[in-house]
Amino acid sequence: MSKQWLQISLIWAGVLVAALLSFMWLDGEARYAAFGAIAASSIAVVSLEHLISSKSKDTVRQQVYVSAGTLTLLGLFTLLSLIS
Repeated sequence: MSKQWLQISLIWAGVLVAALLSFMWLDGEARYAAFGAIAASSIAVVSLEHLISSKSKDTVRQQVYVSAGTLTLLGLFTLLSLIS
């Protein structure tokens, strides 16, 4: 596994944990607001990592992968919220 995929996987794991905690502890509009904050934070983490390391290689690719995974995870938690 390359360093790029390790970073992406760690961000996805963080999104999963944050979404699970939000799902368990929040309800109603607060849950959906938390999901939005989680999505924004995941993209911000990728951007911040590239800003700190001052390497622009694969920045957009990592942002696309992180956002696709984040939206998938949060979409699943949103569906669970709607049916529960």
